[in-house]
This record gives sequence, structure tokens and C-alpha cells, in this order.
Amino acid sequence: MSVETPAAGTAAAEAEAVVLLDEVSKTYATGAAEVHALRGVSLRIDRGEYVAVIGPSGSGKSTLMNILGCLDVATSGRYELDGVDVEDLSEAELAAVRNRRIGFVFQQFNLLPTLSAWRNVELPLVYAGVGRAERRERAQQALGRVGLAGRVDHRPSELSGGQQQRVAIARALVTDPALILADEPTGNLDSRSSEDVMGLLDELHASGRTIVLITHDLEVAAAAERSVTVRDGVVHLDDAAAVDA
Repeated sequence: MSVETPAAGTAAAEAEAVVLLDEVSKTYATGAAEVHALRGVSLRIDRGEYVAVIGPSGSGKSTLMNILGCLDVATSGRYELDGVDVEDLSEAELAAVRNRRIGFVFQQFNLLPTLSAWRNVELPLVYAGVGRAERRERAQQALGRVGLAGRVDHRPSELSGGQQQRVAIARALVTDPALILADEPTGNLDSRSSEDVMGLLDELHASGRTIVLITHDLEVAAAAERSVTVRDGVVHLDDAAAVDA
């Protein structure tokens, strides 16, 4: 299999893949039947790219997201994340990869209501064993980067929906991950807050972050520099990022 990137010539040859899927399939057993959620997916996303993954409910989009986020493992095929082949990793090793190499942004924010903004942001660093003083400094820096320097001690209930999603994005950034994986990040926001969050993702992309945006909304997907569509467990590439079997 050969994989072509959106770039051309020398730039393509020198591009560094953050996500590399090679003939990845996922099958679930439901009683006597089997559900083929993904069918031979091959996809490459290079460092600094901003890619939208589009698909309706039941298309395999969520399964693809779970595999990209190391929340699930493929039935067959190979997945390399930032140069690490995740196929043979133990549960503990997968957890470490999720914590250190992937920054998650979810539709539901997933903030702990009893903790302040900075304490929510520091949680990945707690799991990574970083010292308290450094955790606080890095959490506050991350909140500053998303425009919440004046809200570090506020609890989620004291923040708007858009501000809560900014806290979630700060938490995703605090470990300096290779990949930001945003799953329907505007799904619970009004239009103004949605524009605010998408603008922030644009800024992060402009600063060199690698972002994968999972969405069913074509208008949201249009913010990405390229997109792929999942239908019936198959990925259809919507631009020049072709994969030749």
C-alpha cells in the first residue's frame, strides 16, 4: 500500500504522519451475528493538519473516533499514532498513550463540577505524575492560551457553555499532545459559542496543532482544511489525500 499526503514533491516525502491507519477493520459480535463497523480503512494525517471526519449515525464514524483515540482497538489492520504502533500495547500502555499523546474535546465537556477550572485542566498531569507546582503552572498557562486567564478559579457552574468548552480545550492542550481529537465540540453550544470554539480551533491549527474534528455537521466540517466521509464503515477521501491499495 502507498499513502499519498495532501502535500506534493519533497514536502510530501518529508511529512511526518501523526495518524497512520493501514487496512483497519473493526467487527463486533452481537449474538450470532457480526457487525462490520469499519471495513479496511486506510488513512494518513500529517503533523499540523486539520481534518474533519464526517458521517451520520451508524456510519462507523464513532468507531473510527474510538480507534483514533485508543479507546478501542482494531480487529485487524495497523494503527500508528505519532510513530507508536498501538496494536500490541497493554491496557496500561494504551492509557498512557491516551493521556500523553491525545487531547480529547468532547460534546459534553466532561468537567468535574466540584473542581475549579485549573484543577479540571490539571487532571491529565495528575495521571502523568507531574508535581503539584508544575501542574498548576501548566494548567494556568493552558487556560491563558484559550482566553480564560481570569477564570482559573471558577467552577463549571460559574462558566458559560462556551467557556466550559474552552476549559475542556485547555485540558486537551495541557500535555502538549500529538493529536487533538474533537468529538462534536459544538454539539451542546449555541451559535455564538459554537463560532467562538471553532475560532479557537482555527487558532490552534494555525499554531501548528494537529486536529481531527468528528462531526455530522457539514458547516462545522467546512472549518477544516480537508475532510473524509465515513459511510457503511468505509472511509471516502474528499480531496487529494488518496490512499492506493
